[in-house]
Amino acid sequence: MLPYWSLFAVFALGAVAHRRESGSAISTPLFWLAALLMVGLIGFRYEVGPDWTGYLYIFEGAGRQKFATAFENGDPGFFGLVWLAHKLDLEIWAVNLVCAAIFTTGLMAFAKRQRNPWLAVAVAVPYLVIVIAMSATRQATAIGFIMLGLAAFADKSLYRFMFWIFIAALFHASALLMLPIVGLSYTRNRFQSVLLLCLAAYPAYLLLAANFEIYINRYTEGGTESQGTVFRILMNAAPAIIYLMASKRFTLETHEQALWRNLAILAIICVPLLLVLSESTALDRIALYAIPLQIFVLGNLPAVLANEDDYRVILLAIIGYLAVILFVYLNFSIHGKYYVPYQLYPIN
Repeated sequence: MLPYWSLFAVFALGAVAHRRESGSAISTPLFWLAALLMVGLIGFRYEVGPDWTGYLYIFEGAGRQKFATAFENGDPGFFGLVWLAHKLDLEIWAVNLVCAAIFTTGLMAFAKRQRNPWLAVAVAVPYLVIVIAMSATRQATAIGFIMLGLAAFADKSLYRFMFWIFIAALFHASALLMLPIVGLSYTRNRFQSVLLLCLAAYPAYLLLAANFEIYINRYTEGGTESQGTVFRILMNAAPAIIYLMASKRFTLETHEQALWRNLAILAIICVPLLLVLSESTALDRIALYAIPLQIFVLGNLPAVLANEDDYRVILLAIIGYLAVILFVYLNFSIHGKYYVPYQLYPIN
């Protein structure tokens, strides 16, 4: 468990050391050095995560396919990367490393926009980094691109956002679910933006329709379930409620206010859906796209809500909450055993 706790400790300590207003002069180089540590831990993992065997099977199977048939399983971005790794005579660690770099770059770019970037990343470590990025490689890579898109959206660049979402969908088609959420948030010309996003979504859907069918069948047939969905939904719902109650204190521009409001509503809607879908994998996967809300709200919360005296109290309370999540998952969750012990890939 030491590598996981070490990664969390790096960002937790960075969050505590970070100055409330302007940040530390040494924060940027250390921040990206810590990012390299994250890339290495995700990319060079060996037999870590419940999906390890499945991805190894995919990797070995793709190596026996021709270029024209390598994409028939869906997710052309990921399978193209796997096919290229085989052509370069590389092993699965190379694919994991590239995907880890994409995910981490997106996470860091998004976190750097928050008032305490170190805390923002610390919020992501217990679940998004360790549980998702170290197992669900395709969706984690898609989330990395989505966070690059969210950074572009903050700059009011709808076209750059659309570009990153399209690239994300090449790794996991469900990333296209972000298009309507953001389209309804782009308030400068809402009708134009929704129309534009719909027009962009249609050819993307045609390209990725087979992928959608694969995921729909996988998540709706055979009673596919994800243990612990209720806890992950509640982890999104709590920051959603906080944001809706204190949104004015975040001092955002209009389009950003609308975006986080829409994601907060999505996170809250998922709570009553638990009554009918319970441990549904489909609901669990959809909720993943609300995780940036956790990073945004908790990464900014101490600076937004607290005065100078209370800032550190709220900061430490959030870090304590995150430490409890990490401890409970690694020690008591059904899938925690797949992450312990952490092992590095034996590169020959």
